[in-house]
Amino acid sequence: MKTEPQHQLLELINELTVAPSGCDIEQRWHNTLQKIFDSAQIHNQDGYISNCQPGQNSSELHVPAFGDSQHHLLISCAPATLGSHDAPFVDSLLTLARRLCTVQDAAERGASEERRRIARDLHDDVAARMLTLIHQLKDQDSINLARSLLKSLRNAIYTLDTKTNTLIKHALADIRAELQERLNAIGMQLFWSQADNLVNLTFTPRQHINLQRMLHEITTNVIRHANAHFISISIDLEDNQLHILACDDGAGFDIKGCVPGKGINNIHTRVSELHGQVDWRINNGCCIDIRFPVSTGPNTSEKN
Repeated sequence: MKTEPQHQLLELINELTVAPSGCDIEQRWHNTLQKIFDSAQIHNQDGYISNCQPGQNSSELHVPAFGDSQHHLLISCAPATLGSHDAPFVDSLLTLARRLCTVQDAAERGASEERRRIARDLHDDVAARMLTLIHQLKDQDSINLARSLLKSLRNAIYTLDTKTNTLIKHALADIRAELQERLNAIGMQLFWSQADNLVNLTFTPRQHINLQRMLHEITTNVIRHANAHFISISIDLEDNQLHILACDDGAGFDIKGCVPGKGINNIHTRVSELHGQVDWRINNGCCIDIRFPVSTGPNTSEKN
């Protein structure tokens, strides 16, 4: 059974614009056809075709693949469920989809160029001025603050490069070192553990910076409000989701009666950006449970 005609265009636009990251355009086209012909079987067939062609009987339709590949798709439905309008309609959808992707590619190229320009300006102007300021300062506290601000600025510049991934193990090493330095300065312990199954996985720049800033925010809240002796952070991979559990042995707080402030709201916002979830548990201290999906496919764009 096919979806209603008024929904078919919406199915196409939805699949091509909000499909999960990592889903390539051929798979999106396959998914679109599967949603339109929801009870059909769709298989790859050898041979390139430029437009839809009827099969050997009224229950088959040969459909072009999205790119200029050497195969096409065969849609097999229940007998007599394909109508005479289906082939030209699918051809029209394919034409529209290709044009939509052309527009998206052009917009992304323009956005990428603008991101690179902003990153270049930040690096060449603002970061250079801050580095000069660090060399001119005499007070150690001011120097440390300026260095922290410079590091945050460089992280922001790095995030603008959305095509460069970093190995999770390297990102976590940087985050751990930063937290350890902060906690050592006040005599608080950091217990850190991470699973072995993270070795070959990568973060996007947005995942990297968001996790770094969430753990920075959590640590800041513990230092300021919890009166804790330690923070423990464990990191694991479960069902293609990164699982971060951050706990302390502090005083805790009434999460139900708490009016969310900037820190809690920022954590919620950053987790939402990563399509994840966060939960607070209060019991002999506070535990924050963060989960968000990460790619476990081949690593094609590392930053070592």
